[in-house]
Amino acid sequence: MPDAPTLIAGRYRLGDLLGQGGMGRVWRARDETLQRDVAIKEIEVPPDLVGADRDAVQRRTLREARAAARLNHPGVVQVYDVLELDGRTWIVMEYVPSRTLQEILTADGPLEPRQAAQIGLDLLLALRAANAAGVDHRDVKPANVLIADDGRVMLTDFGIATIEGDGLNTSSDMLIGSPGYLSPERAGHGTAGLTSDLWSLGATLYAAVEGRPPFQRPSMVATLTALATAEPDPPRRAGVLRPVLDGLLRKDPAARADSDEAEQLLRTALSGSSGRAVVTPRPVREEAEPAGRGHIPAPRPPSDPLDPGTVAPAKPPSAPSPKRRRLITAAVVLAVMLSAVVWLAVRTTSQSSARSTTSTAAPATPSAAPSSAPSSPASAPSSAAATSAPSPSPSVQPSTAKPTATTTPVAGRPALPGGWRDYRDETGFSIYVPAGWKRSQEGSIVYFRGDGRVLGIDQSDQPKSNPVADWRGQADYRVARGDFPDYDEIRLVSVPYFRKAADWEFTFRSGSGRRHVNNRGFVVSSSQAYGIYWQTSDAEWSAARPDLALIFASFRPAGS
Repeated sequence: MPDAPTLIAGRYRLGDLLGQGGMGRVWRARDETLQRDVAIKEIEVPPDLVGADRDAVQRRTLREARAAARLNHPGVVQVYDVLELDGRTWIVMEYVPSRTLQEILTADGPLEPRQAAQIGLDLLLALRAANAAGVDHRDVKPANVLIADDGRVMLTDFGIATIEGDGLNTSSDMLIGSPGYLSPERAGHGTAGLTSDLWSLGATLYAAVEGRPPFQRPSMVATLTALATAEPDPPRRAGVLRPVLDGLLRKDPAARADSDEAEQLLRTALSGSSGRAVVTPRPVREEAEPAGRGHIPAPRPPSDPLDPGTVAPAKPPSAPSPKRRRLITAAVVLAVMLSAVVWLAVRTTSQSSARSTTSTAAPATPSAAPSSAPSSPASAPSSAAATSAPSPSPSVQPSTAKPTATTTPVAGRPALPGGWRDYRDETGFSIYVPAGWKRSQEGSIVYFRGDGRVLGIDQSDQPKSNPVADWRGQADYRVARGDFPDYDEIRLVSVPYFRKAADWEFTFRSGSGRRHVNNRGFVVSSSQAYGIYWQTSDAEWSAARPDLALIFASFRPAGS
């Protein structure tokens, strides 16, 4: 393929190469007309494809753009434009810094079951919206799941999607997809649809907690044979996600969990959590990473220790009938006969969703809420010190509705009171926490829990310039998604703390009663921001305000 031009269509100026795969390259670019960053996929048709096969790839490329452009959902990467210039095809998409779920699994290992359940719920809602618009994805897999730095879980690469009423669909497209994530009906006779996508979703969630797909074997033919003849390998790490996997990975489409049952099972797996389970795009490390999160840190509400949650029993898979056994045998034969076709299709499409198409992990909440409870950013820390320090005796300013806590940063740090300890994090920040509270970590977010309260601290190395606007965007998204049942916003305002700060204070209903949260996001330097999340029961909020004031006054960023 010749070198890419610097300027596409006189409008899109190419920048860094973000990723490369079997179907081409993805670039970061600047839309000089609208003055915004975009991602551009440059489609590369394999040189050994000629004639009808080459035409089919071109048709699939256009179908990808048409399919994605019909969708307007926060869980789907948006397509802005499609260009055909000098024999090359370019797809212009929104640019969202992220990592794919496959990259996260490869770099960081399997996820916790509740993290996977939250991803599954977001993907389910995206698939349902796509299906309602007449679009089926047909290649749901970890490489096509983006965990965005702003918290969104997004589905990308509709390159082999089918569109209802689209005359471009042909039998030659039947088996395109990744064997490890194909549903039995697609592998056997090419049947697509939401039910098939739900199987692939189940296989993706299985891989999220186990580190590999449910029928992974040494070769593609062995994988397809196992898909047709065996049951999924029993998961060992699924925990509360096991009923979800059992429901979605039933071979018989009629017995498989539909989208409503899948949603119920996923929400059951998440029960006991007062908000979203956090999947951090980039874990905190000793050294700064080259590309960090670009927002105010915002930990999410943690799993509420007072909400035990329940796991609904899943229906066991039905035993195969003689007719179904014959179909399975036929599917094996078909799989072997068409293995060459599948190999070619997989080779040309399996890597088509380069991680830079958009980027992917879960929406943040402004001010101070960590994953399990808080809501602050998660990224590699910077060595830059804050420009000012919180006051040893911070003032507590009430809001017009309910009392709130804020502090005015001045020099000095309060004396360490009895019953507290000075926690020094390995990333460099320090903060006072009650002695005896249990520490845990979810990705980059550090949590402390005790006495029915939750404290969370998260961080980002690419803060945005307006904490209030960042909080507002995150709040609107999280509330719209139903993360905070019976949500009641108290305030979302700028507060004096370090360089810039904003507090997002609200209450919501959980299984253990009404909870009261203050989520503080704040910028300490041009390359470092933090989030502090504080949650108590609504009834004891006023009594707990002095503790929160002490926490704010004691915090020191890395390098200070």
